[in-house]
Amino acid sequence: MKSISFISLILSVFFGLILMILTTGCETTPTEVEKYEKEAVLTAFLTNGEPVSEVFLERIASIFDRYDFSDAAITGADIKIFDLNGSDTLHFQDDPVSHGRYIPVAGDTLIPLGKHSYRIEASIPNGEFLWSETVVPDAFTSLDIVLIDEDGTFYPVSSGDTLTRNDPYMFWRWSSVDSAGGYLGLIVAETPRDSLVPLDPNWDPNDPDDEIEDENRERSGDMIMRNDATTVSVPWIFFNWEGPNRIELRAISHSYYEYKFSLMRVEMGMLENPIFNINGGLGIFAGSSKVGMIVYLKRVEEQ
Repeated sequence: MKSISFISLILSVFFGLILMILTTGCETTPTEVEKYEKEAVLTAFLTNGEPVSEVFLERIASIFDRYDFSDAAITGADIKIFDLNGSDTLHFQDDPVSHGRYIPVAGDTLIPLGKHSYRIEASIPNGEFLWSETVVPDAFTSLDIVLIDEDGTFYPVSSGDTLTRNDPYMFWRWSSVDSAGGYLGLIVAETPRDSLVPLDPNWDPNDPDDEIEDENRERSGDMIMRNDATTVSVPWIFFNWEGPNRIELRAISHSYYEYKFSLMRVEMGMLENPIFNINGGLGIFAGSSKVGMIVYLKRVEEQ
């Protein structure tokens, strides 16, 4: 999840600052931008039933500099996550391989539980203190994926099935999850980026004009639904690549729903920045539970 949310978070903040510059109508850099305090960004996700493995802490980069995570990384912070409904506490230490990434202290483990509230605290050596709280949604009791033909015939989809874009319409159906603030649907191509084959029937691997640029090799896509949703129609356009694809539905905490929904409004120009839930800085601390399966997409040649 980190790749979907963390990078988007940084880019969205940059976008907001750029808007602030463009709307001033001044030829010189506004004073508020020159004096902008580079805030700390804390990012952590909890998944129901899975050990917490990492936390990221960095400082927002200047819009005038090229972003480099290693340069923006904050090291030496005291970070911990603890269960507000119990006594479990997880302490973190600097990852010696990747600065700005924090990993659990040896011997410490925390497996988030559904319907429990958790708090993260980060004390930075210069005196900054960041904190946030989130609830981890309960586990899913069901997820049914079906194909429905135009005559109303249902075709259940099981893990390992092979599908094509010519199949009937796809629908996901699930039972409501306790403590969910919303739902996030994910489709992720499991093939390595450099080996991706498009499902487009017109794609010709031998045609130089059909060469796939690196920026177009996006392996994942997502869609967000409200917390009262229990079904969604999934267009085949969400599946872009041949081979194994992971279908995943996540029940997400309210703070993460607000963050993801605000990102869409940023992209539409309705907001300058996403809605964060980190006190004392920027970033997101969120909980989720997940369920899913692997299906195989087969490319259909043009008739």
